[in-house]
Amino acid sequence: MRFDVPLPNLLHTSRPCRAAALVVALLIACDSPFGPFKPLGRGERVPVDRLIEDAISGGVDRSYSFDVAIGGEYVVFLKSLTGFITLGVIDPTTQFTQGSVFSTPGTTPLEENPSTNVPTPQGGVLLLRAHVIDGATGRFQFKIYPVNTAPEIAPRRFEFGDTIVGETINPLVDTDVFTAHGEAGQAVAAALQPLGSDPGGITLYVETETGQLLSFVPAAGEPLMTTGPIALSVSRDYRFVIRSTTIDAHPRHRGLYRVWSYLIHPAPEHVPPALSVNTEVRGERIDHPNDVDTFTFQDTVGAEFNAFLESSRPFMLQVLSPTNSGLAGRVDNDADTALFHHGTGPFQLTASGTHTIRIETGVLPWLVADTGAYRFILYRIDHRPELVPSAVQVGDTISGEAIQPAGDVDEFTAAATPGERLASWFRLSADPVPPSAYMSFEVLDPSTGELLGRVLTAAAGDFAQGAAFTVPTSGALQIRIGRIPGAEAAAAPYEFFLGPAPQVP
Repeated sequence: MRFDVPLPNLLHTSRPCRAAALVVALLIACDSPFGPFKPLGRGERVPVDRLIEDAISGGVDRSYSFDVAIGGEYVVFLKSLTGFITLGVIDPTTQFTQGSVFSTPGTTPLEENPSTNVPTPQGGVLLLRAHVIDGATGRFQFKIYPVNTAPEIAPRRFEFGDTIVGETINPLVDTDVFTAHGEAGQAVAAALQPLGSDPGGITLYVETETGQLLSFVPAAGEPLMTTGPIALSVSRDYRFVIRSTTIDAHPRHRGLYRVWSYLIHPAPEHVPPALSVNTEVRGERIDHPNDVDTFTFQDTVGAEFNAFLESSRPFMLQVLSPTNSGLAGRVDNDADTALFHHGTGPFQLTASGTHTIRIETGVLPWLVADTGAYRFILYRIDHRPELVPSAVQVGDTISGEAIQPAGDVDEFTAAATPGERLASWFRLSADPVPPSAYMSFEVLDPSTGELLGRVLTAAAGDFAQGAAFTVPTSGALQIRIGRIPGAEAAAAPYEFFLGPAPQVP
């Protein structure tokens, strides 16, 4: 109730009848406590949780202010009586719009048309500004509603690894805040699912106690996503905030929901973490969304490897140095089930110590469905040919050898007359796998590393001739077959020979 004359002046009048008449007149002129509150001034402080009615004329915006509690949360319901009305919730310090809502005349009830939720961790005052879009006049009603953020059914505290069930979003603008204690160094993840035959939009926010956002995930039916891994840097309580939200064409969810939380343990659960090179690892799996499996290996500085991964879902393999810098990586995201078709490409160890292979969900968005079995192998590259002798004679055709698996390297040696002019011929006897990847045939001076000749090919075909070269004074030649440095690795059988360079007419 609003009085323009201080109430004590009315109570101390010497004429009771006149005072009574004045009180009646004031009650008639002012807002009824049983009807809509009707603001009078610009920027006026208005009450919370009470129906308010006002009008815009001459295209002049109407503005208001209202008190907010520390750690509170608010929405504003809006209903247009005439005109296309927008209402913004504004931070007076930054002038940024924290929430908004619009309305045109219709049958939608006031309580079914809320603004976005506006948390108020610091308390204080927020501003409201009403604007008419399609003309100079409009009438509207609104209500500022304080949201109850306490869960109504499930316990407020939980432990990471728990599933929250039985809680509901009700009313439409409801928010539920849960709390769990985390330790520094832990990694966690979470997923959210709205339940019911026609679920709407709902979002999970993971925050610190002071409201700092760490991650969030929206949900409005399939496919369900997760927050992704969240590394906890400080031992303290963390908040899981579940809030109904509009997502794309999905209106706010109302009703039951489920929340899963996961502690991420980096050790594999089903096989030992220590790797043996050239031995396929089977029997491990990504057990739950955002699970991580970490394996270890050691070898000499300069050792070359290729790692291969095949999985039922788009998982990622990363090779990390002892200082956690990345050496190689691969995501398996196709239907091909051949293990040796999914390699990282060759990489070399540049430091001593324990290296790591890390396998986890590898593509965004992180999906709840990204779980299941995988297999991989750490292949140590041996530069010696596997099937034929490494020493070759000029004029002999070498066949029966292959680059297998992808990333392999075969090196041969040959002896020739110093100063002799030779050329090389090379071909693939089958197309490379994966297709269209170039294979490289190189002839080098082993004493200097100088490239004497090269042939590149990406498909099976006839022999291709390399450029003519002069045999170095040592008479020694080195032949290297593999991939182009930095390019994709492939596997393929091949043939080659060295012979006198054709005479130029």
